[in-house]
Amino acid sequence: MAILLPSLITTICLYFTYHIYRYLHHFHLARSNGCLPPRKYPHKDPFLGLDFFLETGKIFSENRYLPELEARYGTYGTTFQTNLFGTPSINTIEPKNLQAVYSSNFKDWGVEPLRLPAQDPFCGRGFITTDGAAWEHSRALLKPGFSRANVVAGLERLGKALEKMMGKIPDDGGTVDLQALLFDLYLDTSTEFLFGESFGALSDFSSQDSQGFMSAFDNAMFGSGFRIALGPFKFLYQNAKWREACKTTHGFADKYVQKALKYRQGFMSHSLPNGNDNQDESKSGSHSQPLLYHLALQTSNPLTLRNEILQAFMAAQGTTAALLSNVFFLLARHPSVWAKLREEVLALGNEEPDFDRLLHMKYLQNILKE
Repeated sequence: MAILLPSLITTICLYFTYHIYRYLHHFHLARSNGCLPPRKYPHKDPFLGLDFFLETGKIFSENRYLPELEARYGTYGTTFQTNLFGTPSINTIEPKNLQAVYSSNFKDWGVEPLRLPAQDPFCGRGFITTDGAAWEHSRALLKPGFSRANVVAGLERLGKALEKMMGKIPDDGGTVDLQALLFDLYLDTSTEFLFGESFGALSDFSSQDSQGFMSAFDNAMFGSGFRIALGPFKFLYQNAKWREACKTTHGFADKYVQKALKYRQGFMSHSLPNGNDNQDESKSGSHSQPLLYHLALQTSNPLTLRNEILQAFMAAQGTTAALLSNVFFLLARHPSVWAKLREEVLALGNEEPDFDRLLHMKYLQNILKE
């Protein structure tokens, strides 16, 4: 008892000292940047904020998340504070706040404490789950894979896949679900860009391995997202199916990692696995290859390769397809914008819309950015 009491007093003192320091630190930052306290969400549960968590889960499961999110910002303003299992959470769509977080004060903010503990069993350390020097290292590993040669080759692959997608659109004027086709389109092109092999979603010959991977990947993503949402209570999510999904995802990715390491071995000996003995091309590394192969030239660590390529697939999964689905949804409801965009495209005549021409199509670029 004589030993426990001083320890308890010390722990309590350290707890209050830490929170006083955080309060003074935040007060100084707010004052120096001219910030006011955010409006607080009226929680029914002021301790853990379970009401907000459960309500968000409900509207998400009912596919009402976006309209309800818009309604929340309309009610509580462009910036408001919620309680996420005892931790203050800032919700904002204020442009200046977003600019500070993602651009001007980027290094003052981070994602690692939130993402890495929750996602580590799934995709480990990489550019999505780390901050600081580790994040910069991951970005440096990825950079060679986005060379101009690879981007141009990607456009060529996209053109071929687009022809397959267009062949699935009925020519009788009937209604078609473009979103499903766009997701298949970018699943095929992204997997070919990342792994070196298309999943064949548009060709109706998708292998059982790739189908199993996609199912496992989706389950692993969902579980990781749920663990992030649980915050400090993520340990409560002990789902055997999620662990198995992570294992299946790893096994699939590891097969391609081994192919990439074999490519690395051939590259280092200036004799590529496909029999290409062009040493000038090999030394430069400028030829078009899957992103995973470019990563393998930077590191031979199989765990790093698996983590980075899974996170790259995570970033590519559905993002462009969702963007274009929204673009077509809006263009169908704004005929004047559609007409002006069509005019810009037709001005190309018989010229191919290559990398440089696409960059100079200002109206198209503005539509995508908006």
